[in-house]
Amino acid sequence: MTVALVSALSCAAVYTALVILTLSRRPFTRESGIVAGACTLTVGWMLSAAFKDVVGGAPVAVLETAQTLAWISFLAYLLFPTLSNRPNMKFRLAMLGTPFVAGVAVLVADVIPAQQLAAHGLTEAQIIGREVLAIMGLLLVENLYRNTAAKQHWNIVPLCIALGGLFAYQLFLYSDALLFGWISDVFAAARPVVDCLIAPFLALTLFRNRGWQLDLRVSQRVVLHSLTLIASGVLLVAIVTVATLLRDSGGEWGRVVQVTTLFGSLLVLATVISSGSAKARLKYLVSRNFFALRYDYRVEWMNFIDVLSVREEGEDLKRRVVQAIANVVDSPGGALWLKDAAGDVGQFVPVTLYNTRVALGTAEPADSAFIQGFRGGRWIQEFHQGKSYAALGDCWLAVPLVVQERVLGFITLNRPRAPVALNWESFELLRALARQAASYVAEQRLGQQLHDSRRFQEYAKRFAFVAHDIKNLAAQLQMIVVNAKRHGDNPDFRADAFLTIENSVSRMNDLLQQLRANQVAEADGIPSIDAVAVIRRVLAARNDDRAPIRMAMECGTALVRIDQDRLSSALTHLLDNAIEASPPDGTIAVTAQSRDGKLVIDIADEGAGMDIEFIHSQLFRPFRSTKSNGYGIGAYQTRDLVRAAGGELEVVSAPGAGTTMRVILPLAKEGAVSTAA
Repeated sequence: MTVALVSALSCAAVYTALVILTLSRRPFTRESGIVAGACTLTVGWMLSAAFKDVVGGAPVAVLETAQTLAWISFLAYLLFPTLSNRPNMKFRLAMLGTPFVAGVAVLVADVIPAQQLAAHGLTEAQIIGREVLAIMGLLLVENLYRNTAAKQHWNIVPLCIALGGLFAYQLFLYSDALLFGWISDVFAAARPVVDCLIAPFLALTLFRNRGWQLDLRVSQRVVLHSLTLIASGVLLVAIVTVATLLRDSGGEWGRVVQVTTLFGSLLVLATVISSGSAKARLKYLVSRNFFALRYDYRVEWMNFIDVLSVREEGEDLKRRVVQAIANVVDSPGGALWLKDAAGDVGQFVPVTLYNTRVALGTAEPADSAFIQGFRGGRWIQEFHQGKSYAALGDCWLAVPLVVQERVLGFITLNRPRAPVALNWESFELLRALARQAASYVAEQRLGQQLHDSRRFQEYAKRFAFVAHDIKNLAAQLQMIVVNAKRHGDNPDFRADAFLTIENSVSRMNDLLQQLRANQVAEADGIPSIDAVAVIRRVLAARNDDRAPIRMAMECGTALVRIDQDRLSSALTHLLDNAIEASPPDGTIAVTAQSRDGKLVIDIADEGAGMDIEFIHSQLFRPFRSTKSNGYGIGAYQTRDLVRAAGGELEVVSAPGAGTTMRVILPLAKEGAVSTAA
């Protein structure tokens, strides 16, 4: 017994068992019947191949084509629900009619040359027909996998592997035969073994699909891929056919011309497939002729969101908005125009360009006829070839961006890669996506305005702090002017006055430095200072004899992270307030001690004190002052300076019991405190 005979009989036995398994499964469905029929034809094909010398070559060829057509029918039957619900009649004829027409043609070709089959094998027409059927089968397998919901891939993956392998081997076998002019005995003898290998996958498919209830759907992307593969397969078959003719008629150079033609044709095919213009034309052809609705809204919306959300380095949102809208109509570029002023005044200017050019200084007045053409954002303006609006350059479409019934701006798009006839569906989709894009742009502009407002607010707060400190410096300079009339001839007074003026000028320069727009406080960059030394300097600088100051330092040094001038300013303000609140015979007590890793500075007076309502509702409110010449910013500024250093300002007071202002600052590190000498 030959290898071919053994493999054919073994394959026939395997598929006989598969037929018995299929018929015994319950419930018995139409799908099971088609599978049983295809397996039965496979058994007949293998038996006729095993006894080819007895039955002749015609039954082998006919049964081979019949079993291939049966598997194609099975795939088409599974896909039929999706093809009958969504696309129109043209699509159903293209997807289901083509394989059957090709199958009938191959069957006819198998029957006509029946007298030549036994002696000469298959003709080139029959080989090409079998390649076409293999391509059709692969396309249906791909569509079945793509159209099945992800949760049901478990049901159909074995079937796709089995039939995909069956058609792929068939395509390989006959492509080799067409290329070299004969069917390889090795590849032909291995085919029954290949069919045996896929039988377990078919059995697994039967076990996983008792009722064959598959959730299938079809999308325009799948149809586009399918048509691309069909065209590519047909072109490849044509290429191989031409190459074979060139080989047979080319004499000595035949094979060289054949290989060169094949390679050059593949380069042409790759160029066409990768062409953006070709893809655009094919996409337009599919959506216009095969589907009732031109767009797959789920896909379009997801693509739109992906473009807006996936941010590449250095790419602004405005550019992504233009790109997302342009992709809907295959436009290669465009520009985003936004109004540069609020209300009905101002003009629209280009703020982002995407693969396009606009003349420098171009602007469109908000009250122009072009802007009125949007009709409040309800209309999209289309300009035909040679009739573009001159101010916008080579503009094909102008899509308004509407937020709360107000035209925020518009997007101009260049002409697409392939001619596109827009209809109501195109305009509705563009309007919907443009509204969402407008919300993104408006949100970004509001965010920028909020950021600028916060910077202005921060600058205003710094200015208020500076104004309060300038008031203190002005008071010091005023004291020099008043005392100069009485002590101007005293050398010690003059020296002290010049030192005070020098310190005031230095302090004013520091305050002006704080008003810089890019001034940012960085706590990590502030070096540690000795707070006790700062307290001593502030107290030593006091030459006011209105109230004596009693100092009690429980630590010799205390390192904290705060700007030295800011700590000095906060302590000076608290000390001035304590002096002003104290009676003529009162005493100010200043203490510093370490508690739980924090430095606690108390400044206590013997004044009238404050009730709890005033402390919580009035004391720290900015621009509220009980002094006739006050700015109402001192207490607020002091607390803000202490909090910026990670500390806190506490108030301990009661009516008639005086007030203690307690500054609590975290120590810079372990060992930052030393005991007083």
